[in-house]
Amino acid sequence: MISVTLARRYARALLHLAERQKALDRTLEELTALAAYFKRDPRARRYFESPSIPQTEKLEFLDSRLKPKVGRQVYGLLQVLLRRRRLDHLVPIASEFEKLAEAAQGIMRAVIRTAVPITAGQAETLTSVLAKRTGSKILLTREVDASLLGGALVSLDHQVIDGTLATELWRIRRHLLQTRVHGRG
Repeated sequence: MISVTLARRYARALLHLAERQKALDRTLEELTALAAYFKRDPRARRYFESPSIPQTEKLEFLDSRLKPKVGRQVYGLLQVLLRRRRLDHLVPIASEFEKLAEAAQGIMRAVIRTAVPITAGQAETLTSVLAKRTGSKILLTREVDASLLGGALVSLDHQVIDGTLATELWRIRRHLLQTRVHGRG
C-alpha cells in the first residue's frame, strides 16, 4: 500500500501544476472520477497491476482511451504513475489531491455525529458558526450514531468538539470512581 507521504507528494505536484494552468476544478473532477472508476472496477486495477501485460500496451491504452477524455494534468500524472509502476496507487493520490485542493480553495470538511438526525436548519446554523470561526467555507457531513445517547460530536480538520451525553456520563462515572466516600468509621 502506498504511504500517505508518497501520495501527498504526487498530489502536491499535481496541485501546483493544476493551479498554474488554472485547471484546478477540472483536474479535481477528472481525478475523482478516475479514482471512483478504479475503486468500482477491479478489472481495471488488475490490468494496470499485472506484470504480464507490457508497459507499452498499457501506455497505448492510456493514449487511446483516456488521453482524449482528460486534461493534460491528469494525463501527465497517469503517464508518470504508469512508468513508475504506481498507477494502482491512483486512489490514495486522488484522496490527498482532494484534501489539498479543498484547502487551496479555502474549504474545510466537518462531520457532526448525533444520536438522532439534525434538521437542515440546525446543520445550516452549525455550518455558519464554523465558517465564521475558521474563515473557511464548510462542507458538513451529518452522521447518526445512537450510541452517543444525546448531544453532538463535531470533527473539524484535526479538532474534535465532544458534547455528547455518552462522554459526559463517562466523565461523571470516572469522577465518582475516583472520589473517596468518607463514611463513619
